Amino acid sequence: MASTATQAEPRLIALALPGTPRSVPAARRHVRAALALHGLAEYADDAEIITSELVTNAVQHACDDGTTTIGVALTHAGSPAAVTIIVSDSSPHGPVLRDTPPGSEQGRGLQIVEALSAHWGWYREDGGKAVFAVLAREA
Repeated sequence: MASTATQAEPRLIALALPGTPRSVPAARRHVRAALALHGLAEYADDAEIITSELVTNAVQHACDDGTTTIGVALTHAGSPAAVTIIVSDSSPHGPVLRDTPPGSEQGRGLQIVEALSAHWGWYREDGGKAVFAVLAREA
């Protein structure tokens, strides 16, 4: 799985944000702006939602005291056309796709990521893990 996320280059953005809830809208803004700057605005709506879900998960599950950082990277591959969102944190534990009951207001983040992306996954990296989602467009 890791090769899918790392093959997508060049890197459009790479940033570190504090592990606090305020980082969620900041990450969304950076991703949307980077896509617009690189002429990839057609990915922006889905990328913004996926970024929001992945950063929220990182804040909730890996950033207990707000002193850790979350990495956000955005990459682009031209053939086939794809954008990959990568969110890294300090937790070694992989994300869990939950079967959320109807009416529940929480626990749907990875379901949303799965629905909007061509595929998603995660891999361990030094000091934690990275979760990625690939948005692909038909040629």
